[in-house]
Amino acid sequence: MHGVLNKDELKLSVLKTAWPIILSELVDSMYSIADTYFVSRLGTNAVAAVGAGSYLSWLMMSFPSLFMVGVLVMVAQYSGAGDLDSARRVVGETLLYGSIAMCAVAVAAFIAAPHMVLLLVSSENMELLNEAVEYFRVRVIGLPLMAVALIMDSAIRAVKATKYSMIVTSSSALANTALDPALIYGLFNLPPLGVRGAALATVLSEALMIPMEVLFISRLKLAPVIELHSFRAVNVFKVGLPAFLERLVMSTGNNAYVAFIARCGAKAMAAHQIGLRIESFIYMPGFAFSVVASSYVGERIGAGEFRNGKAVGLEVAKLATATMFFLGIVAAALSKILVKPFSIDQEVLELASLYLVLAGLSEAGLALAMSFSGALRGAGNTVVPLVVSAIGLYLFRVMPTSILTKFIGVLGAWISMFIDVYLRGAMLYAIYVKYFDKLAVKWSEKHAH
Repeated sequence: MHGVLNKDELKLSVLKTAWPIILSELVDSMYSIADTYFVSRLGTNAVAAVGAGSYLSWLMMSFPSLFMVGVLVMVAQYSGAGDLDSARRVVGETLLYGSIAMCAVAVAAFIAAPHMVLLLVSSENMELLNEAVEYFRVRVIGLPLMAVALIMDSAIRAVKATKYSMIVTSSSALANTALDPALIYGLFNLPPLGVRGAALATVLSEALMIPMEVLFISRLKLAPVIELHSFRAVNVFKVGLPAFLERLVMSTGNNAYVAFIARCGAKAMAAHQIGLRIESFIYMPGFAFSVVASSYVGERIGAGEFRNGKAVGLEVAKLATATMFFLGIVAAALSKILVKPFSIDQEVLELASLYLVLAGLSEAGLALAMSFSGALRGAGNTVVPLVVSAIGLYLFRVMPTSILTKFIGVLGAWISMFIDVYLRGAMLYAIYVKYFDKLAVKWSEKHAH
């Protein structure tokens, strides 16, 4: 038992746990930053193609979340209850079933790639269409490998061994940055692969994560144990299903959102890709605080400390909001300088700068949404974040975008994004404060048998 909550000690503990994740998430942003930077030398269509392919790749990343979130919550709660043996069995079964499922998803996505890309990119620009298909197909080949790595990483983060996670992510991102120019331009006598090279660099660097994850998960005494007759994997799926649906709903909505942006032209799409990639240095820390909120709240709920669990979530949200608000203001103020290395087209640069201003000023709302979603998942409730995210994305973002882009172009999409994140953050805050005790579920006890 953790006893009475000391907020000062908690803040220090949260920051100690969060900073390796923040650093690893920032380094992780180098994947897309490196892709965008090196591909920008191939022209505006290439940047737009990587943007379209990346959005579809994020859609595919919804599927691993079915396993990742469940593992994070279940391992955190079993750890809080002092039952590492059950945690190991959760990891083992999830790796088995998750890898099989991801192979099937990858094959289906590879076959359907041309049809999926056509939902985002107009057939009038065949160069953009073909390059987006090439990029996306290479990315989905690596989906099973990424899923295996992320399942193990979720277990590592669940027990707050975030420095290990940082080492893995940083090593992978550095490998991607080194591989990008070699594969895109054909250095060291390699064939120049263009946008396919950017995708292949990402897949190869993701594969490097697996042996490191195996080493660290063994050190933490969480080495996977497979017990096929156990129902623990079923519980992982139950916990993860709403989170998977949330990611799927969010990714589908984001793809609909970016389809309206793509129809504003290749320059608008390229500017969105550049701005989004730079913004990732701001919102990636939000993912870190979301993971920390899940881990800390889940641990308290697993130990039966519901009141302290609620307080922990509130403190993490405060830290997340302060951090992302500061970073957002800096990005907005320096927007023209930050976008300059990514294009020689002045119109693209002006649009990307405008995106960064609106995105930077919206980060406080995004921090609220991400941290309270993570806290609720850690408490064992993954349905509420799903519902709120769906309402926010489709009602506050996609629908206004479909109207505003007809009158003010891509600016309408970015204004809708700004409104969405603040309304979503306010809704989750209100729900968390008022209904936390009714929403929290101790899964490790409820489904012990």
